[in-house]
Amino acid sequence: MQGNEPMPGNPWPHDMVLSIEEHDDRLLRLLFVREAWGLGLGGVPALAGVVDLGESAPPAGFDREAAEVTWREEWAVSWQRFDEFDRQVRPPDAATRALLDATPDGELSSVFSVPPSTFWNAGFDSEAFSRWRRALIYRSLERQRAPLEESPERRSLPALIAAWEGGLKQIVQLPVTGYFAERISPGCLVVSEETRFDRGLYDRALNEGAAR
Repeated sequence: MQGNEPMPGNPWPHDMVLSIEEHDDRLLRLLFVREAWGLGLGGVPALAGVVDLGESAPPAGFDREAAEVTWREEWAVSWQRFDEFDRQVRPPDAATRALLDATPDGELSSVFSVPPSTFWNAGFDSEAFSRWRRALIYRSLERQRAPLEESPERRSLPALIAAWEGGLKQIVQLPVTGYFAERISPGCLVVSEETRFDRGLYDRALNEGAAR
């Protein structure tokens, strides 16, 4: 999202660039399986609305404690790509080179892949997940039919500008219940869908992030 060039009367700063992520597949998969398996919430609210989980369910005899530990680890790793990081290109370190040398070509993708892992496959209804994710996308597309001035970022523009001036570059939306906002890094703010589409809540989330 960016104003391409200065325009008289346009309140959006022409050099303000922000990305909005509404349907990140990795995050949604982990939230879906957390709901289906009844795992601990991990600091994030439950999914909003009634979600058809299909045949998703924890496999017989599963270790709940181990599953919750795995979920929290994969959830944390999934957010690393949204953090500020050093963009300088460097060669792999010694440990990574050793792992690359020892891994057959056909197994590279599984060894170096990002979460969610195959750990969840036995209790994950992929078709139910796809239906749910498509419904989220369709809802977003319908909202995009509204006039530009009614978009969340336009309605909360003063707070958004202040947050951008404080380093905000990206907003990640999660389909979870109630008010939720967390500035996980100087450049990234995570909010619930309800928060983003309620002007008062969105202003609050942006102002809290800008004040840090």
